[in-house]
Amino acid sequence: MNVKFHPLTLKFTGEFSHLEEPFQNYYYQESIAQLRIVLILGALAYSLFGMLDALLMPEQKYTLWLIRFIVVCCILFGAALAAFSSQFKSYMHPFLTGLLILSGGGIVWMIAIAPPPFNYYYYAGLILVLLWGYSFLCVRFLWSSFAGLAIVLLYEITAIWIHPIPPSVLLSNNFFLLSGNIVGMLSCYVMEFYVRRDFFMQQQLEIEKDNFQRMNQELEERVRERTLDYQLVNKALQQEVAGHRLAEQSLRASEERYRALVENASDMVFRTDRKGYFTFVNVSTILMTGYDEDEIIGKRYIDMIHPSMREGALKFFDNQIIQKIKNTYSEFPIFKKDGSEIWLGQNTQLIIEGGKIMGFQAVSRDITERKKLEKDLKESEERYRQLSIIDDLTQLYNARHFHSQIKMEINRLERYDYPLTLLLLDLDDFKAFNDTYGHIEGDQVLMRLGLVIKRCLRKADSAYRYGGEEFIVILPMTTGAEGMVTAERIREELNKEAFSPQPGKNVHLTISIGLSQYKQKESIRDFVSRVDQLMYQSKRNGKDRISSG
Repeated sequence: MNVKFHPLTLKFTGEFSHLEEPFQNYYYQESIAQLRIVLILGALAYSLFGMLDALLMPEQKYTLWLIRFIVVCCILFGAALAAFSSQFKSYMHPFLTGLLILSGGGIVWMIAIAPPPFNYYYYAGLILVLLWGYSFLCVRFLWSSFAGLAIVLLYEITAIWIHPIPPSVLLSNNFFLLSGNIVGMLSCYVMEFYVRRDFFMQQQLEIEKDNFQRMNQELEERVRERTLDYQLVNKALQQEVAGHRLAEQSLRASEERYRALVENASDMVFRTDRKGYFTFVNVSTILMTGYDEDEIIGKRYIDMIHPSMREGALKFFDNQIIQKIKNTYSEFPIFKKDGSEIWLGQNTQLIIEGGKIMGFQAVSRDITERKKLEKDLKESEERYRQLSIIDDLTQLYNARHFHSQIKMEINRLERYDYPLTLLLLDLDDFKAFNDTYGHIEGDQVLMRLGLVIKRCLRKADSAYRYGGEEFIVILPMTTGAEGMVTAERIREELNKEAFSPQPGKNVHLTISIGLSQYKQKESIRDFVSRVDQLMYQSKRNGKDRISSG
């Protein structure tokens, strides 16, 4: 299911608009602890630059310190205390927006006071304030963008009209200030987008889990009801059979009552001889199977069962005769006369006369709907399992699944003594690529690398996104030398891939790989750590290479 966001405000829209209020509560709970720390650290960092004031402008230092320590830092520390208030949640974003504007405004005020050429350089402090606000202050994109644009506007007014700066300096300062603001806005937008997407995925997992539990409860209730029905029918049949033995007169009366009960029963009731040929069927059997009475009498019951289960059914009923099991329960699909298929849940009793087994007597009920529910439940369980072990971006397995699989593989190889090799891959200079072209293009690289890795593996191999731009591959029944072939194939295939983060520009990326074969009795932690160190050795030796050991 694709979630819908407003392109500017990033709010949930359409059928997902009801998620906005829960998300606000979730965002506050996830960010409040970080916010308190960031406010305190921001105040301390703001204070530390007071030393620069004294060093560069000793004559104006007291005025600058008044702005820095008395006004801005006091308000920042006060805001940190206010973040512990129970009322803070309701005005958090407008309050932090004003705080961000105040922090930038303080530096703009210092620029207005500082003599040339020092007022040329203090704009760098504005870039630090923007970085602090966009990346660490936990302000949502729309509010932080407003604050960033307000700070830029204050600087322009001061640098042009209040305390003019030479045009060449102003042009240079504006380039870096505006670039920093735009990059900050984009990074804040992307961070909030992924926080909202992760919150949505978490909500979907909870819904799937609730559906799974509900279906399981419904299935258990249906099984309980059907089991009780079968027990009641079996009890009635046993009482009738016992009554037949009392006397001839009682037998005739009992047979009449029994025939009336069977003929009017909603379930299929039938008898077969020892070889499984029908000797008696009630009306429900005729209605359910579509056969007339003269068509079904003499027909073999086993021949109506689905061919894929026919052999198993023969063994089941033969075993009932051999073991002399008086009563059994079985479930088999049968074909009706029109070719359609239904599932029967069947209680089957042996017919014993004079100590000799004469045939079978069965009560069957249509359980096709229950079987459909069981199939739906199994599919829901598989969807839930896939959601919990697959990395959403690369469609490879995630790190959680890796830890369970590597443990299972090591347990297996210690029993059967076959080799196991591990590859750990890391994209070279991926951070620089992200910083240059953005996280969206970076995500495209990770997706393509996932496809390259899959393409180079055997069916028995498995690949995992270990974290960030790190990937790990398990190669069962593979020596280190054989693993080197696979690693080299992955490295060469990635070198062939051309990425186009900008129109008309192709970029090629490389990977560094660590490779090692498992050593007997080695812990999983030591094994993974050893491969990790080999990967870093490839980095140190110039990247785009494989290190083994």
